Amino acid sequence: MLTMKPDIRKRIWKEIQDVNADFFNLRTVITPDPNDDFSQFYFVMSPNDGAMAHMTVAGCLYIPGTYPESPPVVHLYTKTGRYNVDVYRGHLNDKTRSTLCFDILRSQANGGIWKQEYTISLLLASLMSAIVSFYVPQQYGAEMAEYVSMEKLETVKNDAKETYEKYKHLLPALPEIPLVEATAVPAKQMSFRGTIATTIENTATRQVTAGPIYLQAADSETHSFAMDLSELHAGIVFSVILSNSASDLVGKKADTILVRNGVTATAARKRANEKTKWFYHGKPMNDGDMRLHVTIGRDQMTFAYYSNGRRYVHGDCPVSRLTESQIGDVRGVPFYVHVSMKRKSGLPAKVTFLDTKGKGYVHATGGKIGEVIEVEGSDDDFGFELVDKLEVIGDMKQSEEQKELLVDMGELSLADKGGTVSN
Repeated sequence: MLTMKPDIRKRIWKEIQDVNADFFNLRTVITPDPNDDFSQFYFVMSPNDGAMAHMTVAGCLYIPGTYPESPPVVHLYTKTGRYNVDVYRGHLNDKTRSTLCFDILRSQANGGIWKQEYTISLLLASLMSAIVSFYVPQQYGAEMAEYVSMEKLETVKNDAKETYEKYKHLLPALPEIPLVEATAVPAKQMSFRGTIATTIENTATRQVTAGPIYLQAADSETHSFAMDLSELHAGIVFSVILSNSASDLVGKKADTILVRNGVTATAARKRANEKTKWFYHGKPMNDGDMRLHVTIGRDQMTFAYYSNGRRYVHGDCPVSRLTESQIGDVRGVPFYVHVSMKRKSGLPAKVTFLDTKGKGYVHATGGKIGEVIEVEGSDDDFGFELVDKLEVIGDMKQSEEQKELLVDMGELSLADKGGTVSN
């Protein structure tokens, strides 16, 4: 068992307490080793966005004798499907080497960025960022997208459940997930041309559309609609898209403006004459008996879902603000709302549109509803290892799974995939 100086033990214990006291932000709980090895701590995390949202991610921290000059060693037991997170899983039995590929897991003396003043909280924030970020920066300057297809989503879910069962005797209890309750506002129910229920039976994409609606005007109405998604399963692709285009649902055209989110919690936003920016938002929509309420207005597009008699904001915040700084000046531009559905495998599924009873559900900003609170983005890479291109060139090649996902999102034509283009 490792011997530590009293002041170092005191610092470590305070850092552990700081993590456990900040569950709303870090979504992490740490507990000491049951055999009283003070150099070893087990932890659980519950991400808020992406494939692993509201699932349990398990791991272990090893504190070296040189701490804080050297960073902790981190082993993540749960497979995430994220390259930088899973790349060194072969080190799971080596207490001297981490299973993750982060600059922050190496001291500056060893070519990393870890400093003595860094904390366990900062380290775990880096790990959480890696799990919920869509793009991973690479050493050669580009970014590698981490796609989540329907098949990958199902694999990640199953792996997380199996891993938790294997290690749960060592892990701390995870508190109740902190959720943000949605605020009810008057809203006009959107009409999808009389559609009450849509059955997703074949492999062709089914799309229903409502609109037009107008944004950013002082007298703009708030619009909403609700759906019962309880029949969605791993073989159903489902997305909600707000766009100024009646046909471009992924931003292939330069003048397209859109905000969207889909069943795998893969969301996007695009301004005119800019590229589509993909990101993860909220939890997957096929996680169970989900009733989804979509509200557009009050300077936001917000998804809310019903649970335990209350409605909560999906992803804890709007999918996007609809202000000029976020989507550009769109005053007078007609927008449409599209619901896109496709059955890739499995049984047919039915999506039922529900009566909103004249209400929408939005994220209250803390001031007057609709008041815009801008938060500047950060260029910090949160300690991502900048992996050399030659090390991952094989992983950069699109798998058939990734190609299938891109076809679903319209990023590849059938010719790119090896099929035939149909006009």
